[in-house]
Amino acid sequence: MDLLFAAVAAVKETVPAVVSRRRTAGVLTWALLHQIESEVLAEVAASGAHRPRILGMLRAPAVLGYPKDDRPVSFDGHEFVPPVLGAIDDAWRRVN
Repeated sequence: MDLLFAAVAAVKETVPAVVSRRRTAGVLTWALLHQIESEVLAEVAASGAHRPRILGMLRAPAVLGYPKDDRPVSFDGHEFVPPVLGAIDDAWRRVN
């Protein structure tokens, strides 16, 4: 479990810088959220400190059916928010 917590910590550390690079977009859309998710996980993976399988556990699973369109992000009605998406949403709201 320590490996998972370490990966979540690395994600949370990486998210603010990636979000700040994307702030010119104005509104956090589902499409942008997924782009940021991929960018964050790629940066964390590039460090080589975390196993790909562990990082995959932090990604939004397709089975949850999160949209990938240009509507603004809202997690209302979703019972589970994957760690990466939650960290991105939190960082986006803090920058606003």
